[in-house]
Parts: sequence; C-alpha cells; structure tokens
Amino acid sequence: MKKIALLLSIFISYMTNSYGSAPAPEEALLPDTVKEEIAKENEMTVKSIHAFPKGTLKWGDSYISAIVFEDSIKNCSIYIFANDSLSPLFNGAPCEFKGGGEINFSRASAAPDILYRVKLFLPNRGAMVDNLIAFYFDSEKKTYCESQSLASWYETGNKTMKPDLSDGKCTAE
Repeated sequence: MKKIALLLSIFISYMTNSYGSAPAPEEALLPDTVKEEIAKENEMTVKSIHAFPKGTLKWGDSYISAIVFEDSIKNCSIYIFANDSLSPLFNGAPCEFKGGGEINFSRASAAPDILYRVKLFLPNRGAMVDNLIAFYFDSEKKTYCESQSLASWYETGNKTMKPDLSDGKCTAE
C-alpha cells in the first residue's frame, strides 16, 4: 500500500512540474475590449466583427480568437491578444471556418497546440481547399505562434519525429 501511495505521489509531482507553468487554454467569450482593438485596427465598427462560435480560447489573461468580418466575401481571421498586444496571425478570403479552436495534446509538449480547420480559396488551384492553421505555445514569448510546418506535421507528418517550429510567427510581421 505504501508503494502505491509513493508511486501516486511521484506521478502527481511529475505532472504538476511538467504542466505547472504551461497555459491551460479553455473556451471563452472574446471580451469587448479586444473586439474594440480589432475594430480599431481594421477601421471597422465593433458590430461588423464576429467571434466564430467556439473559436475563442483563453489562457491566463490572453486570447486567441477566430474572427469573421461582415462582408460580401466570406473571410477568416485569427487574432491573438497577449502581453497587452494584438496580433493578426492569419487572414484569408474567401475562407470559411470549419469549426472552433481545437486544443490538441498529441505532440506531448509543455502546452497543448491549438488547431483551426478552414476551407480556403487557393488561386493557384482555383478552388476552395481544406486547410489547417496550427499554433504552438512559445514559453519564452508567453504566447501562441502560428506555424505552417506544424500544420503540415499534423496533416501528413511523421509523428515519431518532432515538427520543425522554426517558421513560427508570433506577432504580425
């Protein structure tokens, strides 16, 4: 019995240390102050900005949100509000979100990845295609960063190898 208690104690200690400093994203509503920042950046009214249902996730006092603007062309944008700064990390038109933000633990990193599935128009194909937008948490910058390599890894990559995150984009550049 003592061995079981000791093993349980070690396991709990390990899990606490492994995930203690990592964010725990959860579904949330986008605050009006962040909507106002997005409206200001896009020179639009707040009424023209809509958070996609189940598309906003929160960790600490930061947010990642799937945004749709009222327009004649369907569009998708993903904004991150972290460290008191707003960054548009993805914009596409014509584009449609296929669902809300997915919290994914399959990479076994310190923090889960966040995935958004979209249907995006690609001019070189002349058609709408399914696409994945993937975000990983950068613990040094304390924010989520978009990575096309990570998205490719999720779609077709060799899961026994770690994905290359060198293309990570953490702020609008």
